[in-house]
Amino acid sequence: MTTTSEPITVTAPARRSSARLRIGVAFAVGLILTLLVGAAALYAFDQQYTGKILPGVRVGSVDLSEMTPDAARTALSEANAGLSKGRIVLTRPDDTTTVITYAEIGRGLDTEGLVQEAMAVGRDGSAIDRVLADARAPFRGVVLQPRITFDTVELTSRIEAAAAALRSDPAEASVTVDGKLTFQVIAGHAGQLVDVIPLTTEVALQLGRLDAPAEVDATIPVQVAEPVVTTAAASAAKAAADRIATDISIVIGTKEVPIASAKIRPWITFSTTSDGGYAPVVDTTKIPTLLDGLAAKIDQTPVSASFKTSGIKVTGVTPGRDGYAVDVGATAKQIEALLAARAIGSTSTEIRPAVVVTTPALTTAQATAAAPKMRMISQWTTYFPIYEGNGFGANIWIPALTIDGYVVAPHATFDFWGAVGEVSRAKGYLQGGAIIDGKSEPQGALAGGICSCSTTLFNAALRGGFEMGARRNHFYYIPRYPLGLDATVFIGASGATQTMSWTNDTGNPVLIRGFKIRKGNSGYVRFELYSVPTGRTVDIGTAVVKNIRRASDTTVYTSSLPAGVTKRDQIPIDGMQVWRTVTVKDAAGRVIRRVTYYSNYGRVTGVLLVGKAAATPPPAQ
Repeated sequence: MTTTSEPITVTAPARRSSARLRIGVAFAVGLILTLLVGAAALYAFDQQYTGKILPGVRVGSVDLSEMTPDAARTALSEANAGLSKGRIVLTRPDDTTTVITYAEIGRGLDTEGLVQEAMAVGRDGSAIDRVLADARAPFRGVVLQPRITFDTVELTSRIEAAAAALRSDPAEASVTVDGKLTFQVIAGHAGQLVDVIPLTTEVALQLGRLDAPAEVDATIPVQVAEPVVTTAAASAAKAAADRIATDISIVIGTKEVPIASAKIRPWITFSTTSDGGYAPVVDTTKIPTLLDGLAAKIDQTPVSASFKTSGIKVTGVTPGRDGYAVDVGATAKQIEALLAARAIGSTSTEIRPAVVVTTPALTTAQATAAAPKMRMISQWTTYFPIYEGNGFGANIWIPALTIDGYVVAPHATFDFWGAVGEVSRAKGYLQGGAIIDGKSEPQGALAGGICSCSTTLFNAALRGGFEMGARRNHFYYIPRYPLGLDATVFIGASGATQTMSWTNDTGNPVLIRGFKIRKGNSGYVRFELYSVPTGRTVDIGTAVVKNIRRASDTTVYTSSLPAGVTKRDQIPIDGMQVWRTVTVKDAAGRVIRRVTYYSNYGRVTGVLLVGKAAATPPPAQ
């Protein structure tokens, strides 16, 4: 049996597809018709309320339905007229007040804005939205919330004006120094700060409420603005400055040197500190200069020990003392530390300065050890006439007595002018003779004749075996001096100086004794030297004289003297060259030194003045 298969085609019913198409077309047509009808209705509705607010629109409780904008404005203004009837009362700390009325800042309903919003109801959005809104408005209504408006700029300005009188800058306190160097406090005071932003914000919040009270009370906030430097701080700084400027005593041994408050006060100024305080500031750079000026009062010259004598014996010791000089740098730091401590409350007034100590050339211990062993080791005496040429002896005896008791320490050098010191009339010196241009002038110089003192001491030291230093012979030989061993001294008006000196080249001190001796019209000066004997011997050789230039004598007649009266003006003195060799040996006979002293003496022509009768004037014609 044979089976045959054929394809089967299934076809949707034509009627069903046709029905769906018809339904779709019908819906589209209906929608278009509806929109056309709605648009027509919207147009008709808009035309009915052109220039009016749609029905059902209210602002709060005020119904603005179908009102024109002007009518709406009037209705809103009448309903909210009370919003501008009120005031703001600003109270200051002193209870005075400033009143700002609501009307002054334009407080009221935002009428214009609300009317515009009311007019816009139902007129914004798509056509469908507008149809729906227009349909709802009469039934449900549209309620706009009332809004308050006011001039915030004016409100801020009025509050600022009320607060301006309360503002004040603080005054800084200070300390000044018056003409009497007294510190004076200039009082300061606090100021006031006013921040109106929080106040303005708070008032604005209250004014923006519909139920704001008819009176808004507010207190203007005031804050105290303290000065950086208060009166209390300035007073404390003054008190510190007064402590700092208290007198300071520099104490050393029994000596006390003050630094007066008046010296310290000019160093002090006042300034704020890094931590915001206020304090005195001391200019410590002035301290070293002050100490330099006080050095003469603080410093002490060392004084060598000396000896007590009786006859030709050394019987005891006069103690010496150390010297010292202030160490300016170290002492300045001590004063700085004292002033800094005073600034924080210290009342200390004394400092012990840093000093550099210097021992004397002869200490008390050295003198004490030498005294029992000391003997007179040499002496020399010089005769001189007592007359106007030597200030009647004063110009010789005064320096001798000044030198009396002088101690030449071991290895120290004696200098004549250094030992004699100032030569002045106040010390008793008189005019005396001087050799000027090779001639004797009886009243040629202050302290003329002092060379008798220097020559005598030179010869005493020479015979003691010491190392002789500066020495110069006179212009011409004076017979009362050892030939070739005289020693002139002078200080010229031009500054030229001649001294006499010698060095104690032993390990023992030398005491110089000077004596004033007078016998009638004859004067003597003597020097004695005391030391621990060393066994030295001194050999002074015979003078070698050469090139003698014989002096001549002249007679000069003068009417300045009575007739027949004579007066010696210049003594005739031979000129010559002289050598004297001095040999010093130690105790064992060994030569320590051999020195030859050379003297070149000038020649002086004698002058004898003879008085003559004055010439008789010719007879009158």
